[in-house]
Amino acid sequence: MLQTRLGFDPASATAPFVATLVDVTGIVIYYCVVLLILQSTLL
Repeated sequence: MLQTRLGFDPASATAPFVATLVDVTGIVIYYCVVLLILQSTLL
């Protein structure tokens, strides 16, 4: 609400947060898959 009062577009202000969330989620999924693969090959 503060951004609309100051005249900023809320969609452009939240874009960096959404991009960061998508990047972090992708990295977490990647490392979980790698961990599962490595555990199954080492045992």
